[in-house]
Amino acid sequence: MSPTAAPERDGACPVCGARPTRFACRALLCAACERDIRDCPACGAAFYQPLPSPSEIGRCYPRRYFAGFFRQYWQDYYKGRALARTLSAFRASGSLLDVGCALGTLLAGFRDHSSWTVSGLELSQEAATMGRELNGVDIACAALAQAPWPDASFDCVHLNNVLEHESDPAAALAAASRMLRPGGRLLLTLPNGPVDLLANRILFRKWGRAVPTRHGGHLFFLSRRAVGILLERAGLKAASIRCFHWKSGLKARGWLPGAWRQFRSAARASAPEDSLTLDGYRALIRRKPSWPLYLLRWRLRRISRWSWGAFGYDLEVVAHK
Repeated sequence: MSPTAAPERDGACPVCGARPTRFACRALLCAACERDIRDCPACGAAFYQPLPSPSEIGRCYPRRYFAGFFRQYWQDYYKGRALARTLSAFRASGSLLDVGCALGTLLAGFRDHSSWTVSGLELSQEAATMGRELNGVDIACAALAQAPWPDASFDCVHLNNVLEHESDPAAALAAASRMLRPGGRLLLTLPNGPVDLLANRILFRKWGRAVPTRHGGHLFFLSRRAVGILLERAGLKAASIRCFHWKSGLKARGWLPGAWRQFRSAARASAPEDSLTLDGYRALIRRKPSWPLYLLRWRLRRISRWSWGAFGYDLEVVAHK
């Protein structure tokens, strides 16, 4: 996925509109793309300034980026199957949109184990094409703000690690809200922005140079408060915001051995693209694991998602229209 760029702002925070913002650090989005990151004292959001160009953003998503979705095929399928259990308790049937769906594997797992209908939205034409053939899922190829469905089309919109990649997160959530029916549910998972950016802040001060972000392509680093503001602007009400991935939170703070290893070299230029066919990519799919074992682990992981504190690396948000 490679979001299109939004117009440059006037220096005010693009989340809450407060000013002034302040310098946080410099960071590498990708090779030869070093930018200042600024943050907002009012809402805690941080963002690149100036925003990288669409071509620079696109370099974060080479073709081989999608090979990983084949390697984790069953993990994504089982995520969809687990999501079916949750949403079927919310409504016996309905319609689900997965934004940034890649190959649509989560949607396939959800569809096969629920009475809901499913649709996907993906920016990569190649991923959408392969996903339609691989999983038989309806996948539209467009940016979220240009999604082709009319207002009030879905009972649930799911965004997993998408919002931080958007060049205009307010417009992205407004588009998601537009497509939700009244009483519909938004499921949003994204990095806990202050923790996601923490290593870059620490190492910029410690080493005196910019380093790549821990996860490539993140344009915004959104705090709990910033997420709440964006939801309110989109006409959505947060039912819960929970924090999780505590081990990753330890690593972000440099409190585990080898925590800074990946930052010791500058971002590398893109390697030559591979040219695998769909059949070649299929060979990357690993053997189907045990569903009961996955479900047990999924339930145990749910226990460690807490509505208080902000130590963990990620946020899980449930909101309603």
